[in-house]
Amino acid sequence: MSDPSSSDVLDGMSSKALSCVAALRIGGGLYILAEAAGQGDLYYQADAGVRAGLRSCEGRRLNADVVRIAKKACRRLIAEFSGAERTLQFSLGGFELLEAVLDLIEAEVGETSESYITVFQKAFEVASLWPETVDIDGHVSLQEFERSCQRESITQLRAGGIPGLRGVLGPRELSYRDLARGIS
Repeated sequence: MSDPSSSDVLDGMSSKALSCVAALRIGGGLYILAEAAGQGDLYYQADAGVRAGLRSCEGRRLNADVVRIAKKACRRLIAEFSGAERTLQFSLGGFELLEAVLDLIEAEVGETSESYITVFQKAFEVASLWPETVDIDGHVSLQEFERSCQRESITQLRAGGIPGLRGVLGPRELSYRDLARGIS
């Protein structure tokens, strides 16, 4: 499936911000699934690292300790996650996505970067692991919804910078959260 976003080349900070937002968006569902499995504390640590990465894209100093703790939490979630069998593959794929984004947060930012394209593809793959059909904003699959979110993110980033990108994150994160609540 061809995606128009794949032809866009952005500066490194914009690419990193898009990557963080993709992870946080899917994290809306991961949060609910981790809570249901009694592993919410580990998820909160992972989430904090990605949020620190997003803040660093806005010029704040990156707290390396928060990212280090987040990566440890992701590794533990991947190794020890005890969530429902029905959503296990989605959860594990999502935790791997978070870990990949945390690695990206620590990487040096180049002049231009297409790293968000790799993260977007991984997010699309994670969405394909959702165990049932959905009906979110007229989309009948989570993959369609995720692709729509990705396009919207790029549009909002270009129109309003990182604050614009943050503006669309909350509602999309809640859509993933509501989806996970409906199954857990």
